[in-house]
Amino acid sequence: MLKRAISAALALAFTQSALAQTPPPVEAYGRLPAISDVAISPDGRHIVLARNSDGGSGIQVFSVDTNEQVAAAGVEEGMRLRGVGWSDDERVTFLVSQTFRPSDVLPAYMRFRGAPRRVDYYRNGIFHVPSREIRLLSTNDDMPWADQGSTLIAPIEGDTGFGRMIGSARTPSSSYPTVYRINLATGASRLQTPRGAGSDTHRYLLDRRGAVVARTDSDDATNRWRLFVYDGETPRLVSEDVSSFGHPISLAGLLPDGRIAVFDEDEADEFYNLYTLDRQTGALTPLFSREGYEISGVITDPWTREIVGASWIENEQTQAFFDPAMQAIYQQARGLFSNGMALLVSWSRDRSRFIVYGERGLDGGGYYLFEPANNTMRRLAMLYPDLQGVSSGQRLAISYRARDGQAIPAYLTLPPGQEQARGLPLVVLVHGGPASRDTLDFDYRAAFLASRGYAVLQPNFRGSSGYGATWERAGWRQWGGLMQTDVEDGVTALARSGRIDAARVCIVGGSYGGYAALAGATLTPDRYRCAVSINGVSDLGEMLRIERLETGSDSITSDYWRGIIGDGREDRDAIRAVSPALLADRVQAPILLLASTDDTVVRIDQSRRMHRALTQAGRDVRFVELEGDDHFLSDSATRIQTLREMDAFLAQHLRQ
Repeated sequence: MLKRAISAALALAFTQSALAQTPPPVEAYGRLPAISDVAISPDGRHIVLARNSDGGSGIQVFSVDTNEQVAAAGVEEGMRLRGVGWSDDERVTFLVSQTFRPSDVLPAYMRFRGAPRRVDYYRNGIFHVPSREIRLLSTNDDMPWADQGSTLIAPIEGDTGFGRMIGSARTPSSSYPTVYRINLATGASRLQTPRGAGSDTHRYLLDRRGAVVARTDSDDATNRWRLFVYDGETPRLVSEDVSSFGHPISLAGLLPDGRIAVFDEDEADEFYNLYTLDRQTGALTPLFSREGYEISGVITDPWTREIVGASWIENEQTQAFFDPAMQAIYQQARGLFSNGMALLVSWSRDRSRFIVYGERGLDGGGYYLFEPANNTMRRLAMLYPDLQGVSSGQRLAISYRARDGQAIPAYLTLPPGQEQARGLPLVVLVHGGPASRDTLDFDYRAAFLASRGYAVLQPNFRGSSGYGATWERAGWRQWGGLMQTDVEDGVTALARSGRIDAARVCIVGGSYGGYAALAGATLTPDRYRCAVSINGVSDLGEMLRIERLETGSDSITSDYWRGIIGDGREDRDAIRAVSPALLADRVQAPILLLASTDDTVVRIDQSRRMHRALTQAGRDVRFVELEGDDHFLSDSATRIQTLREMDAFLAQHLRQ
């Protein structure tokens, strides 16, 4: 009786405190970041921003010295602006994507087998600042589908006005990548197929003058990968092996001294690090590593594309530059964000002006112009401008013990004014992947939920990436198993500490996280008061069947999913036992299903299956289809719609 009274008092205190504050509107969190990318011109005189607004995406160029706009252009309706850069002082490069049905853009032989679905179609473009002309680039006007997933490489040293595009071969019966020389003013292209390239080719590495210096091939049927280096125009095999999930060596880029850098596993097969490749023998020499961390990326100079540093994630993304002068500039910039994080993302050719991405607390992050000579940091734009001056709570890196004693890293976001509160309602927010991870960086979903008075737990359960191969492999074939109990044990730990009320917990997630939410509602039905799945998987056997149908039973993709979920035939019973759509009669808690109609990663059919099963079982379910959006919720309207649905659903089930 006393315990119930205390719980009631805590709930009342929570409600009164929450009502005393007026949180920002849903739109402040749900709108796409106002800026998705920023880059500075080679001469450092102009900055280009990729802007998002309710009216669509657009390119904006302004003068650094006068702070006035000098040019702007919008992309076509339905296109999403993904990134911007510069090929020279007058031309902005950009990348857009759009979602289509395969029949709209692809020839018959390239269409997916099986039931209809969408494809994400990526295109490169050029915006000429003086003339305001915007142009989408194509290697073949008669077959624009050939540019799906193409990569624009510019500038090219010694070839002014031209770039290189890695696109598909022109022949109607082939789709392997090849190289084109493209005129950036007219869009005219010329094929430059490297010698030896063919249907197994996956990637090329080009030097600053546009010459191919290396390529990787991989045979999907045998999983044999091969790495070639080029002596002039002649390829030479230097390394090969067989890997169950494709080739383990990945071309990272060229160093300023001409050495080839690659990603590969360390001697213990635990962490991916950076190595240099001997062009004669294929031997690897360590280049860069951080003990206990995975090197997640390289930093390349925007004008030479040569590697100047590396990045990794501790709790936040961290950079290291190989040039001491650049490292000193990075440390100088970080010093101006003592209570947050800072990254160098772009710089002028003479390295006198830098674009910095920085975060302070939960401000949503922003882009800044940094001039090291006078140590000035000028704000250019904030990603979430409506959150300025708002108290957004506290975000903490924590760890807790799983039931087998293993420490699980996680992030906890606490509501504003509730940093010391106890008995809070909890939302467990599970990341996708599952071979992905959460970080301490700003997360609009966690910030939004905290603004509504909920504590938010984001666990990096075993199976997550970034903590080494042993950690990630521990989650293989543990859907509904160890990965799920690691999440549950976070709730237990927070309840034991008194921070949260174990009777008011909802599990929420997207993609794999959506599966985890549905698994929580079916495998441990008395654990959670409610569950929210966003583009989640509900039937693992059906997912494996579709992947096998579309990519082939011997493809790298099928091998991967068989490896981490199980074999759809041999492990059929085990897979069915953890597929939520087949366990709907176990559900006790209300479920909210949200799914994008244009999802190209997890078919909307997965959510429709779950909805049918729950309806037939007579369970409490609400299903909302997000019209026209993709797997990643790339539209403001549907992102806002998602947050509103969650807000109402959680208020109904967690407030009392």
